[in-house]
Amino acid sequence: MRRNRILGSACVVAIGAALAAPDARAYCLTGVRWPAQADVFYNGNGKVTTGQCISASQMDSAVTSGITPWSAIRYAGTTSKTANKRDGQNTVGWANLGGQTLGITNYLKYDRTRTVPCGGNLLANLYEADVRHTTAYRWTSGGGGGCPCAAGPAFYLNAVSAHEFGHVIGLCHTNTPSSLMYPSFGVCENKNKGSDENAGENATCW
Repeated sequence: MRRNRILGSACVVAIGAALAAPDARAYCLTGVRWPAQADVFYNGNGKVTTGQCISASQMDSAVTSGITPWSAIRYAGTTSKTANKRDGQNTVGWANLGGQTLGITNYLKYDRTRTVPCGGNLLANLYEADVRHTTAYRWTSGGGGGCPCAAGPAFYLNAVSAHEFGHVIGLCHTNTPSSLMYPSFGVCENKNKGSDENAGENATCW
């Protein structure tokens, strides 16, 4: 099966003992957490809508649906701000990421000088994170479109979005292929947040 890599947490520095979890736990922490529920805004400009398995509005819904499963973040509406700019706002948007990258998350502002006790971990407070999805591949979603569709095989945008927002709330990649936080997706491979991701989010004190 063709697989594409999902890059996450491109600007993170692991803090304290939170980077890796024992094998008994199928989640991994990046070392950050949100001190309060964070608002995330969406900029749908720049997405490629031709040759897709889903409509432009379904693409927008698939992206924002990736926010909903996570307790530490909430969808706050649309924006004209660009993702991956340190501007005090958490933004998700579109870009040609190059290579085989489907999505990427950047931590843009977090406090490395002070850590917050959380369970058995010491985590840094995160204050700004942005997400970008690639414009280079065909997308479908669990909300319609199917895979393959008339246009051909595609990647599940709802799953890739949920994966990236897993990084936003403080999770890193796992080595469990069935997990949402596995570092790659195959074409026509859909995944959802599961018990591993729930446990990981709980471990960030959410």
